[in-house]
Amino acid sequence: MSLLAVERSVTVFEAQVVETCGMLARIAVLLNPYDVRELSLSLDEGLLRVVVEGNGFDSDRVAARLEKVIGVLEVSVS
Repeated sequence: MSLLAVERSVTVFEAQVVETCGMLARIAVLLNPYDVRELSLSLDEGLLRVVVEGNGFDSDRVAARLEKVIGVLEVSVS
């Protein structure tokens, strides 16, 4: 029996941030239904990075959710 690895696509969201207190907790709640594989915040660079795995979700909707968080500026998707 062989196990084949199934490769799933990932979508990366990055945003400049200006406020950090409690930010990761708020973002984790907003992204609860998605398969978040990475959630990191660089205090030195003021950069938020979110990696969501899988297909079948609207990346613009996720970006809009992130932009609603106080302190999150323009969100880019790749």
